[in-house]
Amino acid sequence: MYGVGGTSELCYEQIIPRLYIDQIQLDSFPIQLGAVQDSYGFDGILGIDYMIKAKFKADFGTMQLSYS
Repeated sequence: MYGVGGTSELCYEQIIPRLYIDQIQLDSFPIQLGAVQDSYGFDGILGIDYMIKAKFKADFGTMQLSYS
């Protein structure tokens, strides 16, 4: 797993059968599990792979996210 600054972090990848966030359901979604809480102070990241599969649209003019 690579993040800001390009440094790598040890992680494990697992494919989960269903991921639910709000009313969005994604089937057979790969997640990476690692120790980001201790190093960076947050629990997880929703990356561009999630946004693409969930059909998010980013409007950088208004800095708004939308999905269908």
